[in-house]
Amino acid sequence: MSEIGDKLKKLREENGYTPEEIARELHFTKSVVWSYELGKREPSPKHLCQMAQLFGVTVDDILKEEKHKIVIDLQLDKTWEDYKLFVGHMELSKAEVEDAILLIKARRMVKSQTERRLNGSYGRRH
Repeated sequence: MSEIGDKLKKLREENGYTPEEIARELHFTKSVVWSYELGKREPSPKHLCQMAQLFGVTVDDILKEEKHKIVIDLQLDKTWEDYKLFVGHMELSKAEVEDAILLIKARRMVKSQTERRLNGSYGRRH
């Protein structure tokens, strides 16, 4: 399957349509719907617009690549075995990353305390 075909099938299923219903609703043949979902054909711009409208999404939503999140815990030693981290073209040392982690934690703590002060809950016990 193509990525576009996968997305079209997912959108069809999420919206509770069968391939036959899509074909009937949009005046396509069933084989066109199946060929799109199986990645055997790319939808025409007109068909993409029709399907996007039916599913309540944009054509961009159908065409854009999905981004996958990668979670990396910088405080695990395993990370240092598997990854090299860079700022610009310079590799970061473990000490530099540890310093950055401390800075991030300190900024979060200051931000949290400032927000509590502004909300009037600093120092109160509930």
